[in-house]
Amino acid sequence: MAKKSKSKKSATGKSRTAASKAGAAKVTPTYLKKGASYRMGLHDVIRAVKMIDKHKHLAKLVNASKKKGASVRLDADTVNLVKDFVVKHKMHADPVGKHIVNAAPRAAKATAAAAGNPAECNFGKAG
Repeated sequence: MAKKSKSKKSATGKSRTAASKAGAAKVTPTYLKKGASYRMGLHDVIRAVKMIDKHKHLAKLVNASKKKGASVRLDADTVNLVKDFVVKHKMHADPVGKHIVNAAPRAAKATAAAAGNPAECNFGKAG
């Protein structure tokens, strides 16, 4: 006869699924007002993306970002840090790495916008 598996319990004694469902209903994000911005370190952005990927929701976030037309603004020092990092660690042959290393300067914005890409980015497109 097979053993019955016990459901794992959280610290409160509820099953993890029940605890997460109950907790999710109570969480309300603190939103920024339209037009406001938020400065965040690149290391925190990386950790947030890594957490989303760990929970298997990265593809959903990518799709939602594309659908909404979401974008981020990076200063030149941050962009150049990432470019140097990609080259130093030999990731420049990857399609995304190629784009990072060879990304067009801001002057190309009008051309990108005219092509239907206001974020000036083609990370999802090889070649």
